[in-house]
Amino acid sequence: MTYRNPIERRRNRFAGAGSAAATSPMTVSSTYVRAQRVAPRSADLVASVAQLDVHTDAQLRLEIMGWIQQAYDDRAGGPLLGLFSRCYLGPPYVDHVLDTSGRILQHFAPSEPVPTGFEPARPLVRSGAYAYIEVYLDGQVIPVREDGTSGI
Repeated sequence: MTYRNPIERRRNRFAGAGSAAATSPMTVSSTYVRAQRVAPRSADLVASVAQLDVHTDAQLRLEIMGWIQQAYDDRAGGPLLGLFSRCYLGPPYVDHVLDTSGRILQHFAPSEPVPTGFEPARPLVRSGAYAYIEVYLDGQVIPVREDGTSGI
């Protein structure tokens, strides 16, 4: 099939996004999406995720989380379940989750279970090797290093 322009070509790549194959666990929908997921993240994005614990102003935190969500939407790597990272608030908290769909930041103590879907991210964050972990709705987990590169 021939496409008239790059936008039409890109739309067609995502045409099957609602199919069972595209939404089943551990299925990455396209080569384009896979490439976007492993592409380096900007320094601004990595810094923004790291700064979430620093800001106590709720409105500012919401703005930062909104900016993070927009940055991920612009990357076109597929829908995120959320981000999981170290927590810098101190005891009893060790990690937190950013649910980008609801923009909820929730902190966890070591003994507290994390939400469904985030379990594989916890040991990766605790290893100290990654700045944060991306968890996608299709079940894929992408560790992100401090320099923005993916760990896969």
